[in-house]
Amino acid sequence: MKQGVKDVSDSEYNVGFTIGENSSNKFEFVIDDNTDIKKWEYVYLKINDNIVIGRIEEILSKSELMNDTMDFQSIKKYTSNNISDSINVCLSTILGKLQDNYLMQSREIIRPGIPVYKADDAILKKLFSYNDEEALNIGSLPDNNVNVSININGLRRHLAILAQTGAGKSHTAGVIMEELLKKGASIIVLDPHADYVFMKKKLDGKMYSDNISVFRTPLSTGRYTKGDIGIVNNFTIRFGDLTMDDIKDIMDIKETYTNLTAIVDDIYKKMRGRKDLNDFIETAGKLPPEDYKKIKGRLTFLTKIKDIFQDYTTGINDYLGPGKMSVMDLSGMDQFLANYFSFKVLSSVYDVKLSSEYKYPVFVFIEEAHNFAPPKKNSNISKMIKKIAGEGRKFGIFLVVITQRPGKIDSDVLSQCNSQIILRVTNPADQNAILESSENITNYLMNDLPSLDIGESILVGEIVKMPVIVKIRERETMAGGSDIDLISLLKEAREELKKANDPEEIRKKNKNLLGEL
Repeated sequence: MKQGVKDVSDSEYNVGFTIGENSSNKFEFVIDDNTDIKKWEYVYLKINDNIVIGRIEEILSKSELMNDTMDFQSIKKYTSNNISDSINVCLSTILGKLQDNYLMQSREIIRPGIPVYKADDAILKKLFSYNDEEALNIGSLPDNNVNVSININGLRRHLAILAQTGAGKSHTAGVIMEELLKKGASIIVLDPHADYVFMKKKLDGKMYSDNISVFRTPLSTGRYTKGDIGIVNNFTIRFGDLTMDDIKDIMDIKETYTNLTAIVDDIYKKMRGRKDLNDFIETAGKLPPEDYKKIKGRLTFLTKIKDIFQDYTTGINDYLGPGKMSVMDLSGMDQFLANYFSFKVLSSVYDVKLSSEYKYPVFVFIEEAHNFAPPKKNSNISKMIKKIAGEGRKFGIFLVVITQRPGKIDSDVLSQCNSQIILRVTNPADQNAILESSENITNYLMNDLPSLDIGESILVGEIVKMPVIVKIRERETMAGGSDIDLISLLKEAREELKKANDPEEIRKKNKNLLGEL
């Protein structure tokens, strides 16, 4: 280590020198033509015994001699004679000065002519790692084997995972769930498309954890059978445990539907002691004809979903416990029913945390969060999510909202997520929503969003020491919700069609039909 300079390894690699006009938050440096350095890599300067860390945002190659006023033949003449004045310039953002393992704000003057060094693995590990108790191992730097961890304490102010469809948001959420389970976390997952129902299994099909449970209502269709997943727990309700407001929620009767609200209230008050679904239907049948006509369609709906009403109401002790992860499979359900079940779960969690009946932190993952908390909606589930976003951290409930449409989620919810993991996003409205919700993302990073590869993400906020682009690691558990394999299915369809049109197959089929006759 150099005398008087902290945190620098012996193997320094001088890649260039600062040039031009620099400021306290950015600098330029020129590099040699043969320098092996790439966009997004990290460099440092040594100034007044401080190590100032920078990240390369752009690399420019320019020439005063070969400019845009010259024609093809003139450029060809220069190049054929090895005449060139081109220089390669890197534009870097200053991230801070390194003190021990932390970054502090840098106010140093960046003068021209200062040597620039490429950050080696020793420095990078200090920048992107935490101690074992704090660390959730999420991936590595692109083109580098240096692991990147996020700080579990950063989740106390909520996290948003944002990406367009197919960019890897569910994969990323699964990695974080795996890491949290290793820490003994209590996890609740609202899963509208059965993306996480396989997580109890490893990639080879063997058991990953006995502490992962899948809950499915009798209305959930799913894309998988119980045989695929393993043991599946039923999420059921005893009709007698429902309040008037519960019944109205299940029947999709909003507060503004005053006539229908009054009718349901009247039915509920007139029900006999047993208060089951049949009692409700029978009591409704005694309404005045004009009232019965108004409610008939919703009564028919109740009979269609009667299977959810069983002798037992699934309680919070069934799905909440230390080191336990419960996946609520809401696949195939109408959104308002998914909203109802989600509200029941989250309100129960909120109540036990508010009353201090459950002392351990609870992490709530909400997939397709834009459907549960869209802008300017005042449903029970939307209000509950906003309440947890605003107050949950005081009681130990922490949100991870996951969406491919950040522009279509309530801005209050998104702005309360002080950390973001952002994968590829190309929609301008969604990019704008991200910019408005985060103070930590720069225009440079925002411009890189469309160019991220699948599985690459930008991490900003309290989960990291500084914004960083990361390649998310491989999952340890099986993933659900993968895209349909079009190539294989179309090939299978062609083979089936070929077989159906084969003369020999047609002859056999006709022979079998004649035999049956």
